[in-house]
Amino acid sequence: MTTTPTRTAPHPHLSPRPGHDPWHRADVLSMRQYGREDLQDLFHHTDTIRASTTARTRLAGRVLVSAFYQSSTRTRLAHEAAMLRMGGTCTGFADAGVTRAGDFFGESPEDIARMLGGYGDVVVVRHPQTGAPGRFASTAGVPVINAGDGWGEHPTQAMTDLYTMRRFRGGLDGATIVLTGDLRMRTMRSVLLALRHYDCRLLLFPGPGMTPDPVLIDEVSAGAARVERAASLAAAVRDADFVYMEPVVQPDYTVGRSAAPAHKPATPDAFRVDRALLENHAGPHLRVLHSLPRQDELCTDLDDTSFNGYWAEARNGVPVRMALLDLMLGA
Repeated sequence: MTTTPTRTAPHPHLSPRPGHDPWHRADVLSMRQYGREDLQDLFHHTDTIRASTTARTRLAGRVLVSAFYQSSTRTRLAHEAAMLRMGGTCTGFADAGVTRAGDFFGESPEDIARMLGGYGDVVVVRHPQTGAPGRFASTAGVPVINAGDGWGEHPTQAMTDLYTMRRFRGGLDGATIVLTGDLRMRTMRSVLLALRHYDCRLLLFPGPGMTPDPVLIDEVSAGAARVERAASLAAAVRDADFVYMEPVVQPDYTVGRSAAPAHKPATPDAFRVDRALLENHAGPHLRVLHSLPRQDELCTDLDDTSFNGYWAEARNGVPVRMALLDLMLGA
Protein backbone atom coordinates (compact mmCIF):
# COMPACT_ATOMS: atom_id res chain seq x y z
CA MET A 1 0.00 0.00 0.00
CA THR A 2 1.17 3.53 -0.70
CA THR A 3 1.31 6.33 1.80
CA THR A 4 -1.23 9.12 1.29
CA PRO A 5 0.65 12.13 -0.08
CA THR A 6 0.84 15.19 2.10
CA ARG A 7 -1.04 18.20 0.77
CA THR A 8 1.35 20.94 -0.22
CA ALA A 9 0.26 24.55 -0.55
CA PRO A 10 1.89 26.82 -3.15
CA HIS A 11 5.25 28.30 -2.18
CA PRO A 12 5.28 32.06 -2.86
CA HIS A 13 9.07 32.16 -3.06
CA LEU A 14 8.96 29.78 -6.01
CA SER A 15 6.73 32.02 -8.13
CA PRO A 16 8.19 33.49 -11.34
CA ARG A 17 9.66 36.97 -10.91
CA PRO A 18 9.27 39.42 -13.81
CA GLY A 19 12.59 40.36 -15.37
CA HIS A 20 14.45 37.64 -13.48
CA ASP A 21 16.43 34.96 -15.34
CA PRO A 22 14.90 31.76 -13.95
CA TRP A 23 17.64 29.51 -15.30
CA HIS A 24 21.18 30.85 -14.91
CA ARG A 25 22.85 29.49 -11.76
CA ALA A 26 19.36 28.76 -10.38
CA ASP A 27 17.96 25.69 -8.62
CA VAL A 28 15.27 23.66 -10.43
CA LEU A 29 12.95 22.53 -7.64
CA SER A 30 9.34 23.07 -8.72
CA MET A 31 7.30 23.91 -11.80
CA ARG A 32 5.93 26.80 -9.75
CA GLN A 33 9.17 28.63 -10.55
CA TYR A 34 8.33 28.97 -14.24
CA GLY A 35 5.89 30.97 -16.31
CA ARG A 36 4.78 30.26 -19.84
CA GLU A 37 7.49 32.45 -21.35
CA ASP A 38 10.17 30.62 -19.34
CA LEU A 39 9.01 27.29 -20.69
CA GLN A 40 8.86 28.62 -24.22
CA ASP A 41 12.47 29.83 -23.87
CA LEU A 42 13.52 26.36 -22.71
CA PHE A 43 11.71 24.65 -25.59
CA HIS A 44 13.17 27.01 -28.18
CA HIS A 45 16.63 26.48 -26.73
CA THR A 46 16.07 22.71 -26.89
CA ASP A 47 15.27 23.03 -30.60
CA THR A 48 18.46 25.07 -31.05
CA ILE A 49 20.57 22.53 -29.18
CA ARG A 50 19.14 19.68 -31.26
CA ALA A 51 20.19 21.45 -34.45
CA SER A 52 23.58 22.61 -33.16
CA THR A 53 26.86 21.18 -34.40
CA THR A 54 28.87 22.85 -31.62
CA ALA A 55 26.80 21.99 -28.54
CA ARG A 56 29.08 19.10 -27.59
CA THR A 57 31.72 21.48 -26.25
CA ARG A 58 29.56 24.11 -24.55
CA LEU A 59 29.90 22.63 -21.05
CA ALA A 60 33.46 21.34 -21.29
CA GLY A 61 35.03 21.22 -17.84
CA ARG A 62 31.69 21.19 -16.01
CA VAL A 63 30.83 18.32 -13.65
CA LEU A 64 27.36 16.96 -12.90
CA VAL A 65 26.95 15.07 -9.60
CA SER A 66 24.12 12.52 -9.31
CA ALA A 67 22.72 11.92 -5.81
CA PHE A 68 20.03 9.27 -6.21
CA TYR A 69 18.51 7.95 -2.98
CA GLN A 70 15.80 6.18 -5.02
CA SER A 71 15.96 3.91 -8.04
CA SER A 72 16.03 5.49 -11.47
CA THR A 73 16.60 4.49 -15.07
CA ARG A 74 15.63 7.32 -17.43
CA THR A 75 15.98 10.33 -15.13
CA ARG A 76 19.51 9.66 -13.91
CA LEU A 77 20.84 8.44 -17.25
CA ALA A 78 19.17 11.25 -19.22
CA HIS A 79 20.75 13.92 -16.99
CA GLU A 80 24.14 12.24 -17.23
CA ALA A 81 23.87 11.67 -20.99
CA ALA A 82 22.87 15.32 -21.41
CA MET A 83 25.96 16.54 -19.56
CA LEU A 84 28.24 14.18 -21.47
CA ARG A 85 26.73 15.26 -24.81
CA MET A 86 27.43 18.88 -23.87
CA GLY A 87 31.10 18.11 -23.23
CA GLY A 88 30.95 17.83 -19.43
CA THR A 89 31.58 14.90 -17.12
CA CYS A 90 29.61 13.09 -14.40
CA THR A 91 30.13 11.49 -11.01
CA GLY A 92 27.91 10.53 -8.08
CA PHE A 93 25.94 7.60 -6.70
CA ALA A 94 22.82 5.66 -7.67
CA ASP A 95 22.38 3.89 -4.33
CA ALA A 96 22.46 5.77 -1.04
CA GLY A 97 23.39 2.47 0.65
CA VAL A 98 26.97 2.91 -0.59
CA THR A 99 27.26 6.33 1.07
CA ARG A 100 27.53 7.45 4.69
CA ALA A 101 23.86 8.44 4.45
CA GLY A 102 23.00 4.76 4.23
CA ASP A 103 25.10 3.34 7.07
CA PHE A 104 25.59 3.84 10.81
CA PHE A 105 26.20 7.59 10.47
CA GLY A 106 23.03 8.46 8.56
CA GLU A 107 24.72 11.56 7.18
CA SER A 108 22.26 14.42 6.65
CA PRO A 109 21.25 15.80 3.23
CA GLU A 110 22.69 19.18 4.23
CA ASP A 111 26.15 17.74 5.01
CA ILE A 112 26.21 15.63 1.87
CA ALA A 113 25.12 18.62 -0.21
CA ARG A 114 28.04 20.68 1.13
CA MET A 115 30.44 17.98 -0.05
CA LEU A 116 28.83 17.38 -3.44
CA GLY A 117 28.70 21.11 -4.14
CA GLY A 118 32.45 21.17 -3.73
CA TYR A 119 32.89 18.33 -6.22
CA GLY A 120 30.68 19.50 -9.08
CA ASP A 121 28.91 22.39 -10.76
CA VAL A 122 25.35 21.03 -10.49
CA VAL A 123 23.79 18.36 -8.27
CA VAL A 124 20.84 16.22 -9.44
CA VAL A 125 18.90 14.78 -6.47
CA ARG A 126 16.23 12.10 -6.21
CA HIS A 127 15.04 11.46 -2.67
CA PRO A 128 12.10 9.73 -0.94
CA GLN A 129 11.45 12.73 1.32
CA THR A 130 9.30 15.49 -0.15
CA GLY A 131 11.30 18.71 0.01
CA ALA A 132 14.72 17.04 0.31
CA PRO A 133 16.12 18.71 -2.86
CA GLY A 134 15.33 22.07 -1.26
CA ARG A 135 17.39 21.02 1.76
CA PHE A 136 20.24 20.16 -0.61
CA ALA A 137 19.90 23.53 -2.28
CA SER A 138 20.17 25.34 1.05
CA THR A 139 23.78 24.23 1.55
CA ALA A 140 25.14 22.94 -1.78
CA GLY A 141 26.45 26.29 -3.04
CA VAL A 142 25.80 25.15 -6.64
CA PRO A 143 22.53 24.70 -8.55
CA VAL A 144 20.40 21.71 -7.52
CA ILE A 145 17.94 19.89 -9.80
CA ASN A 146 15.00 18.06 -8.26
CA ALA A 147 14.87 14.67 -9.99
CA GLY A 148 11.85 13.54 -7.95
CA ASP A 149 11.16 14.02 -4.24
CA GLY A 150 8.73 11.62 -2.58
CA TRP A 151 5.20 12.64 -3.54
CA GLY A 152 6.36 16.17 -4.29
CA GLU A 153 7.42 17.04 -7.84
CA HIS A 154 9.51 15.98 -10.82
CA PRO A 155 10.00 19.20 -12.81
CA THR A 156 12.41 18.01 -15.51
CA GLN A 157 10.01 15.20 -16.40
CA ALA A 158 7.22 17.76 -16.89
CA MET A 159 9.54 19.86 -19.07
CA THR A 160 10.21 16.77 -21.20
CA ASP A 161 6.51 15.89 -21.38
CA LEU A 162 5.39 19.34 -22.52
CA TYR A 163 8.22 19.56 -25.02
CA THR A 164 7.15 16.20 -26.44
CA MET A 165 3.53 17.36 -26.77
CA ARG A 166 4.74 20.51 -28.49
CA ARG A 167 6.82 18.45 -30.94
CA PHE A 168 3.89 16.19 -31.82
CA ARG A 169 1.20 18.86 -32.06
CA GLY A 170 3.05 22.11 -32.73
CA GLY A 171 1.68 23.78 -29.59
CA LEU A 172 -0.36 23.17 -26.46
CA ASP A 173 -3.05 25.83 -26.75
CA GLY A 174 -6.32 24.19 -27.79
CA ALA A 175 -5.15 20.69 -26.90
CA THR A 176 -7.27 18.15 -25.02
CA ILE A 177 -5.21 16.06 -22.64
CA VAL A 178 -6.44 13.04 -20.67
CA LEU A 179 -4.60 12.42 -17.40
CA THR A 180 -5.18 8.98 -15.90
CA GLY A 181 -3.75 6.68 -13.24
CA ASP A 182 -2.45 7.87 -9.90
CA LEU A 183 -2.88 11.63 -10.24
CA ARG A 184 -1.18 12.25 -6.88
CA MET A 185 2.21 11.27 -8.30
CA ARG A 186 5.07 13.76 -8.46
CA THR A 187 5.13 13.53 -12.27
CA MET A 188 1.43 14.37 -12.45
CA ARG A 189 1.79 17.25 -9.99
CA SER A 190 4.53 18.85 -12.08
CA VAL A 191 2.71 18.28 -15.37
CA LEU A 192 -0.48 19.85 -14.00
CA LEU A 193 1.45 22.85 -12.72
CA ALA A 194 3.11 23.28 -16.12
CA LEU A 195 -0.14 22.91 -18.09
CA ARG A 196 -1.86 25.65 -16.08
CA HIS A 197 -0.17 28.20 -18.35
CA TYR A 198 -1.83 26.90 -21.53
CA ASP A 199 -5.34 27.26 -22.93
CA CYS A 200 -5.98 23.53 -22.93
CA ARG A 201 -8.64 21.11 -21.71
CA LEU A 202 -7.58 18.65 -19.02
CA LEU A 203 -9.74 15.56 -18.54
CA LEU A 204 -8.96 13.79 -15.27
CA PHE A 205 -9.66 10.07 -14.83
CA PRO A 206 -7.93 9.12 -11.56
CA GLY A 207 -7.67 5.69 -10.01
CA PRO A 208 -9.71 4.97 -6.87
CA GLY A 209 -8.56 7.29 -4.08
CA MET A 210 -5.96 8.82 -6.43
CA THR A 211 -7.56 12.22 -7.06
CA PRO A 212 -5.14 15.16 -7.10
CA ASP A 213 -4.83 17.42 -4.10
CA PRO A 214 -7.72 19.96 -4.18
CA VAL A 215 -5.24 22.77 -3.46
CA LEU A 216 -3.34 21.79 -6.60
CA ILE A 217 -6.50 21.59 -8.72
CA ASP A 218 -7.57 25.04 -7.52
CA GLU A 219 -4.14 26.37 -8.48
CA VAL A 220 -4.32 24.83 -11.95
CA SER A 221 -7.91 25.96 -12.48
CA ALA A 222 -6.91 29.54 -11.63
CA GLY A 223 -4.67 29.53 -14.70
CA ALA A 224 -5.51 29.20 -18.37
CA ALA A 225 -6.32 25.46 -18.38
CA ARG A 226 -9.85 24.05 -17.98
CA VAL A 227 -10.04 21.07 -15.63
CA GLU A 228 -12.84 18.50 -15.99
CA ARG A 229 -13.58 14.98 -14.77
CA ALA A 230 -13.95 12.16 -17.30
CA ALA A 231 -16.57 9.43 -16.95
CA SER A 232 -14.39 6.77 -18.60
CA LEU A 233 -11.29 6.41 -20.71
CA ALA A 234 -13.37 5.42 -23.73
CA ALA A 235 -15.32 8.68 -23.50
CA ALA A 236 -12.26 10.79 -22.68
CA VAL A 237 -10.05 9.69 -25.58
CA ARG A 238 -12.70 10.39 -28.22
CA ASP A 239 -11.62 13.99 -28.79
CA ALA A 240 -8.22 13.88 -27.07
CA ASP A 241 -4.84 14.81 -28.48
CA PHE A 242 -2.87 13.10 -25.70
CA VAL A 243 -3.28 10.53 -22.98
CA TYR A 244 -0.79 11.18 -20.18
CA MET A 245 -0.81 8.18 -17.90
CA GLU A 246 0.79 6.68 -14.83
CA PRO A 247 0.18 3.36 -13.04
CA VAL A 248 -2.53 2.83 -10.45
CA VAL A 249 -0.49 0.00 -8.92
CA GLN A 250 2.26 1.95 -7.19
CA PRO A 251 5.24 1.50 -4.87
CA ASP A 252 5.67 3.56 -1.73
CA TYR A 253 7.43 6.75 -2.81
CA THR A 254 8.37 7.63 0.77
CA VAL A 255 11.05 4.90 0.95
CA GLY A 256 14.36 4.57 -0.84
CA ARG A 257 13.58 1.27 -2.52
CA SER A 258 10.33 -0.67 -2.81
CA ALA A 259 10.76 -4.24 -4.00
CA ALA A 260 8.00 -5.88 -6.04
CA PRO A 261 5.59 -7.88 -3.86
CA ALA A 262 5.20 -11.61 -4.39
CA HIS A 263 1.69 -11.03 -5.74
CA LYS A 264 1.40 -7.66 -7.46
CA PRO A 265 -2.20 -6.56 -8.08
CA ALA A 266 -3.36 -6.29 -11.68
CA THR A 267 -4.44 -2.95 -13.09
CA PRO A 268 -8.25 -2.71 -13.25
CA ASP A 269 -9.55 -2.89 -16.82
CA ALA A 270 -10.99 0.64 -16.56
CA PHE A 271 -7.46 2.07 -16.31
CA ARG A 272 -5.70 -0.03 -18.96
CA VAL A 273 -4.79 1.56 -22.28
CA ASP A 274 -4.45 -0.85 -25.17
CA ARG A 275 -4.76 -1.01 -28.92
CA ALA A 276 -8.41 -1.99 -28.96
CA LEU A 277 -9.43 0.95 -26.76
CA LEU A 278 -7.71 3.52 -28.95
CA GLU A 279 -8.58 1.99 -32.33
CA ASN A 280 -12.25 1.84 -31.31
CA HIS A 281 -12.59 5.20 -29.59
CA ALA A 282 -9.68 7.59 -30.36
CA GLY A 283 -8.68 9.62 -33.37
CA PRO A 284 -5.56 8.57 -35.31
CA HIS A 285 -3.71 11.71 -34.19
CA LEU A 286 -3.81 10.77 -30.47
CA ARG A 287 -0.48 10.07 -28.74
CA VAL A 288 0.03 8.21 -25.46
CA LEU A 289 2.68 9.53 -23.07
CA HIS A 290 3.97 7.72 -19.99
CA SER A 291 6.99 8.66 -17.88
CA LEU A 292 7.77 4.92 -17.46
CA PRO A 293 8.43 2.32 -16.19
CA ARG A 294 5.17 0.74 -17.24
CA GLN A 295 3.28 -2.24 -15.96
CA ASP A 296 0.08 -3.73 -17.36
CA GLU A 297 -1.66 -0.33 -17.50
CA LEU A 298 0.12 0.43 -20.81
CA CYS A 299 -0.10 -2.56 -23.12
CA THR A 300 2.76 -3.54 -25.39
CA ASP A 301 0.37 -3.93 -28.35
CA LEU A 302 0.61 -0.12 -28.70
CA ASP A 303 4.37 -0.17 -29.22
CA ASP A 304 4.20 -0.56 -33.01
CA THR A 305 1.29 1.83 -33.57
CA SER A 306 1.08 5.54 -34.30
CA PHE A 307 -0.45 6.04 -30.84
CA ASN A 308 2.96 5.41 -29.26
CA GLY A 309 4.45 8.68 -28.04
CA TYR A 310 6.28 7.34 -25.00
CA TRP A 311 9.51 6.22 -26.66
CA ALA A 312 9.92 9.65 -28.27
CA GLU A 313 9.12 11.13 -24.86
CA ALA A 314 11.92 9.10 -23.25
CA ARG A 315 14.39 10.13 -25.97
CA ASN A 316 13.44 13.79 -25.62
CA GLY A 317 14.58 13.70 -22.01
CA VAL A 318 18.17 14.08 -23.19
CA PRO A 319 17.93 17.21 -25.42
CA VAL A 320 15.59 18.95 -22.97
CA ARG A 321 18.10 18.42 -20.17
CA MET A 322 20.96 19.43 -22.47
CA ALA A 323 19.21 22.74 -23.02
CA LEU A 324 18.39 23.07 -19.31
CA LEU A 325 21.99 22.47 -18.24
CA ASP A 326 23.21 24.93 -20.87
CA LEU A 327 20.82 27.62 -19.59
CA MET A 328 21.90 26.90 -16.01
CA LEU A 329 25.65 26.63 -16.49
CA GLY A 330 26.53 28.06 -19.89
CA ALA A 331 28.29 31.35 -20.47
